[in-house]
Amino acid sequence: MRYEDVERYILNIPKFTKKNSLTHTRTMLKKLGVDYDKRKIIHVAGTNGKGTVCAYIENVLRKCDKEAGMFISPHLVRMTERISIDGNEVTEDEFVESFCNVKNIVDNEEYPHPSYFEFLFLMAMEIFDRHNVEYIILETGLGGRLDATNVFERPYVTVITSIGLDHTEILGDTIGKIAYEKAGIIKENVPVIFADICKESTDVIVDTARKHNSTYISVGNDDYKILKKSNNDIDFCPLCGYYLNDAFKVPFITEYQVQNAMLALAALSCMDDIKDKIEEIREGIGNVQWHGRMEQVMPGVYFDGAHNGPGIEQFVKTVKEYPCKGRKLILFSVVKEKDHEYMINQIKDVIKPDKVYITEVKGERALDTEVLEREFTNMDKYVSKDIEETFKKAISEKRQEDVLFCVGSLYLIGDLLKYVDNSER
Repeated sequence: MRYEDVERYILNIPKFTKKNSLTHTRTMLKKLGVDYDKRKIIHVAGTNGKGTVCAYIENVLRKCDKEAGMFISPHLVRMTERISIDGNEVTEDEFVESFCNVKNIVDNEEYPHPSYFEFLFLMAMEIFDRHNVEYIILETGLGGRLDATNVFERPYVTVITSIGLDHTEILGDTIGKIAYEKAGIIKENVPVIFADICKESTDVIVDTARKHNSTYISVGNDDYKILKKSNNDIDFCPLCGYYLNDAFKVPFITEYQVQNAMLALAALSCMDDIKDKIEEIREGIGNVQWHGRMEQVMPGVYFDGAHNGPGIEQFVKTVKEYPCKGRKLILFSVVKEKDHEYMINQIKDVIKPDKVYITEVKGERALDTEVLEREFTNMDKYVSKDIEETFKKAISEKRQEDVLFCVGSLYLIGDLLKYVDNSER
């Protein structure tokens, strides 16, 4: 099969299947011959920051000459981004090979077809097993308790990032209910590190950890000190924990990435063969690359994947504090199930941008530009359903001293990254 055929098949899976039980996923892994008991599995759940925490840990492991596989979601440009080994996404040929191995099991067994996410997870685990990696870093899809990645009885360490109101139609309409789903990754006697920024979620996580006899490490906003901020990075120092008073740097301009780095550091402190390699840890945290998270793609142009209320709150805080001699411009699009009214009000009221460029993401989930145009009241704005046209318009009007921030949906960021990548070739 060709890679394009495989991608098309996987994209069409939601049309003829639904989510399956964890027993079903375990059975599929067994049929594939995947031996995961000998792997050191780092399991990461949460609302925002999961991918970055995974990236920090993976980059540190690489600096320590450890072989690590990483499974993340969603992808921005290519489906192969979801599965990587030692920082390199799998090749299209290996992706196709793994797909065929999984599909052969699916076609020859009398079990329900795996869902979209389950199929990709099975492929990732099959690839990691074939490469015999020592570490596996897994980002949950939705929730945690019933997530396909939650099939392991004894992970190495678990991490729960900040929790906010997102996917409420699936996970519950309160922070406590969502925290309960995320805390489902906590296992008996396995350490858990979590973001301690909301009492409602903290209470649920601590209670769950105690029930499972799990050591827990909390990371709050008062557990670190910002030493220096620039338009490229932030220097910080932990005020507690294993790395007390050590100095670190994150290559981001958003302060919440320091909290994510603190979560990663706490997780690394639980790894006996890694925790004392301080220079490798400092380098791994300091030079990590993670696309679409307040990423500067060209001078004065940033792409940020903030796509829900908590993410937008952090985004507007960063943009408001950003030192800019010219205008602050926003390019925005969002999917219809998000609280777009709240997101837009945050942008209008906190940033007060000089101009907004409104566009429409592709696919059935897209929110019509007419809705967005009505909600961006009393503002200078440009509207086009075409993402590339909107971006080119914003770039053409941007002066050297202006800064353009593109935000609102990971689908938007993926399409923009694809366009920028193709333009540079």
